[in-house]
Formats: sequence, C-alpha cells, structure tokens
Amino acid sequence: MTKRILITGAGGFVGSYLIKELKKDENNEIYGSVYKSTSDIKPLLPKDHILTGDLTKQDIANNHVKTANPDVIYHLAALSVVHNSTVNALATLQGNTAISYNLFEAIRNHCPRARTLAVCSANVYGSVLASNIPIDESAPLRPLNPYAVSKITQEMIALQAGLSYGLDVVIVRPFNHSGPGQTADFVLPKLAQSVVAIEKESKLPVLELGSGEAIRDFTDVRDMVKAYVLAAAMGQSGEIYNIGSGVGTSIRAVAEIFSTFSKKPFKIVEKPELSRSSDVPVLVADITKFKELTGYFPLISLERTISDILEYERNKS
Repeated sequence: MTKRILITGAGGFVGSYLIKELKKDENNEIYGSVYKSTSDIKPLLPKDHILTGDLTKQDIANNHVKTANPDVIYHLAALSVVHNSTVNALATLQGNTAISYNLFEAIRNHCPRARTLAVCSANVYGSVLASNIPIDESAPLRPLNPYAVSKITQEMIALQAGLSYGLDVVIVRPFNHSGPGQTADFVLPKLAQSVVAIEKESKLPVLELGSGEAIRDFTDVRDMVKAYVLAAAMGQSGEIYNIGSGVGTSIRAVAEIFSTFSKKPFKIVEKPELSRSSDVPVLVADITKFKELTGYFPLISLERTISDILEYERNKS
C-alpha cells in the first residue's frame, strides 16, 4: 500500500540522505519541499514531487501540504546555522517560528490525520548543568543562542498542535550529526577543508581550533536518518526523544582523528578567540528512551564519518 510522505527542508543536507533512506521502501511516494538547497535532490525525486517555495508564507505551506496529501511528514525545514543565528537573531526567531506555525496550520486544515515528525535540536539544552550529563529528555532547557530559542519555539508549536487539535506529532532532538556533503558551517566539514588545504600546502601545517575542550555527541547522518524513520514509525504521539550516539568526544580528539587520516602531518593549535559565547560547552545524549522503544543504536563509527567527509572534500577540491 502506497504511503505518501512529505519532507520539508528536503533540499538541505539531511534531506537528501532521508530521501535515499525512504526510497528503500518502494511503497513510499515522496514529496520534497525545497526553498534554499544545499543538496541537489533533482536526481532523487520526480520533478512534480519537488515543491518549491518559502514556508514562511502560509499559502506556500497550504499548497505543499495539499499537493502532497501526506500520510507522514518529516519536518526538517529551519534556518539551522547556530553562529549565524547570533548575527541574524530576529530573522532566525521569526523565520523558524513562521515555518512551523504555517506548516502545522496547513496540516490541521488539510491532513489532520497525518503523522508529523518534528525534527528539533539538542541545542535547546544549552548551558547544561554537570548533574544533567549525559542529557535525558527531562533536562531543563537553558538556551545559549537565538537558534536554540527558535527550536524551543518550534517544539512548543508542535506540542500545542498535538494538545489543542489532536494532531499526531512526535518530536526528536538530534545531537550533532554529520557526513559527506555537509557545509563548512559545521565543525567536521570545516576541519576537513582545513586538512585538505594543509595537504595541498596552501597553508601552514597547523590546524586551528577554538576550544578543544568542547564536547559533542556525533552521529553519522546515515544513521541519523534511520533513526528518523524509526521515530516516525514507532514514536509515541506527543513524546520527545533524544537521538545521538551517547558518546561524547572533545573537539581536540576529533582533530586528532583527522590527523590519523591526513596525508601530511600538522600541529593542532587552540585559539580561544575563535570560540563563541553562543557555543554550547557539552552536549552528550542519554538515548535510553529512544533505544528502549526502537532498539536503535548507531552503527557507523566517528572514524568512518571523518574519513568519508575528508575524502569527499578532497574529491570536491
């Protein structure tokens, strides 16, 4: 039986991987909502299944939902670069709020029986207390940047849609995820580009970091999209789930992994002035709730993710 699926933000980094994952089931008919693309999904979907337009406009959200008439919605669309949100705070807050509000209004009016997976962010945890690490879903939200505030707002819009209108909504808070094709706005591709430059001798053999002590929970995007599919299929309506690896790795340790794959040795130098006050110091997931529900656990190692990103950047340049 055909299952109609709408992915918002389908032209983003994660969107293309999610489309590939969903296409493994031949019963899925996939529509992708696209505004500004960082990934080319034209080879992945029929032309009439790629819906273009700005979801901050209510008529666009209505048209996309009516056209797709989805059974399942994966809501990925958002302004998602954390450090840009500090510079463009109001645009981030207004944009992400409008995107989610318009989408859920369209769902309420045109496909109220659809299941929606609202993809939010672990950034909402912010300045996490030491007693809350690893972080479970009950940890207080202490946002450090406008992006995190906007994602909290998106969560509240999703929850309100479920509570007030009876919509079937599941919320996930993904921790850091990366893979080939992600932009250099994110740490692993940024470091990979620096390593490629070192290998080409176009810069001194020094890899510069902000705070090497910052700790992140990294998951490969190919594992992350599998988790999204599980969450959409098995998540309990109205519930929130962390998705990550459950393992914390310092940025310095990440740089050291890069050094093992580099074709040229380099020195790792920390420059505190490169750090931003909006950066979250420690993000490590407690994934017990999601793992007990679904049996999920990521399979791709951080070493493989870094190796694949580095090879992608070498081939691109």
